[in-house]
Amino acid sequence: MHVTACADTAELASRAAALWLDRLRAKPDLVIAVPAGRTPRTLYARLRSVHAADPAPFSRMHVFAVDELCPPAPPDGYFWRQIRRELLDWAQIPPANLHPFDVAAPDLEAMCRDYEAAIAAVGGLDLVMLGLGPNAHLASNEPGSPGHSRTRPVALLPGTVDYILTDEVIQGAVSSRAVTLGLATIAEAREVVVLVAGAHKRTPLRAMLAGPATSEVPASILQRHARCTVLATQDALENP
Repeated sequence: MHVTACADTAELASRAAALWLDRLRAKPDLVIAVPAGRTPRTLYARLRSVHAADPAPFSRMHVFAVDELCPPAPPDGYFWRQIRRELLDWAQIPPANLHPFDVAAPDLEAMCRDYEAAIAAVGGLDLVMLGLGPNAHLASNEPGSPGHSRTRPVALLPGTVDYILTDEVIQGAVSSRAVTLGLATIAEAREVVVLVAGAHKRTPLRAMLAGPATSEVPASILQRHARCTVLATQDALENP
């Protein structure tokens, strides 16, 4: 696990965008899973400015979601709405290469199995971009999630729901249920990048990096990943 300190969110976004573009140039049909939330917003804005000058690198990549809220959140995707607005609407990726969760499906377990199959059909995930939850959750894998978990429906803890509601952009009803890439699914990606910003992430970041690898700290599974980069703002890395 490689940790890079960034002065602020602008540097974090710049470094994350540079890494993403480097991987795209090496593999134009890159298969990437992306998050919604606060920290990725500056990254997507940075990528948009790059795209305006040179749209070519974005046209062949496959985009999956790392997680999604279930109804009564919007059936077209609470998190996917942000990803669509901040990334997909301008990136000009063919619709066949976009892979949102179908949270309106009558059988979510079957839908999640199909999602795993869709990942496998394009050769697996080359890159997973993630945020870090306040309780060290990864995607929507809450504390207690087993390391062998696959893509599946999950229950969100009340604190996670409350945290979503503190975002300045509310995109509809927020459910206490979600679907998420499993920890094993994430761990099988060829590369993982975790974006961590803000002093309020000090405790989970410390647990992720230095604590024991345990199911109570889902992000700690990445300690064993062969190619994991953590981009963290300085205030997230500083001791209180």
